[in-house]
Amino acid sequence: MSENKKLQQDEFSYRYPHKVYGSLPGVHHGKSLGAGDSFAGFSDLFDYPDPRRLDLRATIRDNMATGKNNYLVKRYEQRSPITLWMMADLSRSMAISNVNHDQLANLTQLIAHSAIGLGDRFGLAGFDSGLRHDVYMMPTRQRSMPLIAADMIRDADAAPGAGVDGLIHAANMITSKHAIVFLASDFCCDIDLVDKALRQLSRYTVVPVVWKHDDVNHLPSHAGWTEMCDSETGERRSIWMRPSIKKRWKQTMDDHFEQLTECFMRHRVRPIFTDGDVTGEQLTDYFLGRK
Repeated sequence: MSENKKLQQDEFSYRYPHKVYGSLPGVHHGKSLGAGDSFAGFSDLFDYPDPRRLDLRATIRDNMATGKNNYLVKRYEQRSPITLWMMADLSRSMAISNVNHDQLANLTQLIAHSAIGLGDRFGLAGFDSGLRHDVYMMPTRQRSMPLIAADMIRDADAAPGAGVDGLIHAANMITSKHAIVFLASDFCCDIDLVDKALRQLSRYTVVPVVWKHDDVNHLPSHAGWTEMCDSETGERRSIWMRPSIKKRWKQTMDDHFEQLTECFMRHRVRPIFTDGDVTGEQLTDYFLGRK
């Protein structure tokens, strides 16, 4: 069995936490009246002529109470679909060390397969220093899209510039009425930029997937010259590495992710921290509220 087929079979279970308004049938609790399993009340048979849902007991009880001669039928809330969006960080720092585009592509394929398999739509918006038009996909239910979306990320060109300023542009591209937005990034950027993006996405259910770098752990523990390369700018320089510098850099990273966690808490979103591939079981546990 090929690796792609193995990934295609992996999926996760999820439920949208709010009621959905829509005319199309789906699997999430809806507000529209139609074919469903959630009782919404009674209606007059002449207003809703469906004798299959005639309730004689409710009809007799209502006629005895009101003195009328009406026939009542049951009304139900129709289940409706939503959209799952993947916002993929393709910046330069997402292509080094333990973080790479293959892991991002695998996660994209997993989300797309689970969404389309459940009858929902899937959309993709890639970003780096700007919006990546070559890694963008309008919401769709086409069965072939999971593999196509994953290949778009794997085959994406290197980021043309430093930074993730395209995050805000990608957030503006999401206009679905009801959506779960997966924001996948290493979040090695200004916290204010993340805060602005989360405010932009506040109407949606946001799931941040945070890839944590292990670069500091790879630095030598003894004193000596070490060549460093900035993953965003590509600038190289030599540094006399000492244990105290390694400790200070590690503390800086810990402080950054602590501020990031506080930012998520302010916006009432719960992140997924990972240093490798994200599995369907992990996402299922996340939506079920398990650790």
